Amino acid sequence: MRTLLTFLLPLCLFVGCVVDSSEEPAESVERVKVGDRLPSFSVDVIDGETTYVFSSDRLSGRTVIVFFHTSCSDCQRELPELNDYYLRHRDEPGFQMVAIAREESASEISAYWQEHGLSIPYSPQDNRRVYALFADQTIPRVYICSDLGLVEWIGIENFELVEKK
Repeated sequence: MRTLLTFLLPLCLFVGCVVDSSEEPAESVERVKVGDRLPSFSVDVIDGETTYVFSSDRLSGRTVIVFFHTSCSDCQRELPELNDYYLRHRDEPGFQMVAIAREESASEISAYWQEHGLSIPYSPQDNRRVYALFADQTIPRVYICSDLGLVEWIGIENFELVEKK
């Protein structure tokens, strides 16, 4: 019984971030891989009191794209680390970072950001339109891209954000 519980508890935590919709497929489809060009998209981004448009077609330097949902336990664990990474690099010329929600409202994200002292610019998305360009399940996801729009590194679920030089 103890062995079964040891297996089931982590599985339940994992499933919470992967399967949050009855429409999730059984197997993950990865649409973007290291070396691929970023899909073309643009989103409205909230950065404190400022709102701007982020476009994957207009990259100016190293770009970090994060997909998340604030009720995902893996996202909750990784967002503070991602925020630290953002704070260390945000003043570098051309550096961009945007956290794109998967099915979450601006008010939910704003409340979570305030409660946890997060600074990463974010884009509320009430659907999976942008997320679906990259994959069909599993968050958090992080994509580090060059100014040419090429994916240099991908982190999925539990990861250590690599320092790029």
